[in-house]
Amino acid sequence: MKRSKKTFILAAVLVLLLAGAGLLYNTLSQGRSPGLPPVEDSASSSQESSPVPAPSFPLEDPEGNLLDLSDLIGDKPVVLNFWASTCPPCKEEMPDFQAAFEQYGQEIHFVMVNVGDAMQGETREKAEAFLMETGYSFPVYYDIDYQGILTYGVTGFPHTYFIDSQGNLQLYAPGMISAAGLQQGLHSISPDLVPAPES
Repeated sequence: MKRSKKTFILAAVLVLLLAGAGLLYNTLSQGRSPGLPPVEDSASSSQESSPVPAPSFPLEDPEGNLLDLSDLIGDKPVVLNFWASTCPPCKEEMPDFQAAFEQYGQEIHFVMVNVGDAMQGETREKAEAFLMETGYSFPVYYDIDYQGILTYGVTGFPHTYFIDSQGNLQLYAPGMISAAGLQQGLHSISPDLVPAPES
């Protein structure tokens, strides 16, 4: 009797989590959210609409320390990127993230979240070996039990969000982002620091 009650409660919690993730996905994804245009469509400025607060989720750093995204939001703008070492487009855009981190990393938080086995074939060991081999120095974190990708409704990788210093989502980039697109996103959250890309 106790076991079936526990199973029922777990099933109910799972249904609620999936419903919440679906609702957030509908709010944030595919550029349908007022106030959260994709990078390529940022001419429709998000500041004309109500701010969309960036939801938080738990992360683990390379040393195994736990923190929340909210710990990194509020003092500086944030670039939030979901990636995997087994994802070719993720790897292709990383040199641009590294260059941007080297240039702006003191003034902008770069939060590069490895999604683990949410991407087929990915493991933490593979991710760490990839980072060691490439020498990337941007800050890397690990998604815990898919909570990041569920919270943000991410259905493919890579995926990048740009969060201003007030903690509001400004733009997002589904799929691989170009160097100009990355600069455009950075400009949207830190216009005084990062110039707009040349057209």
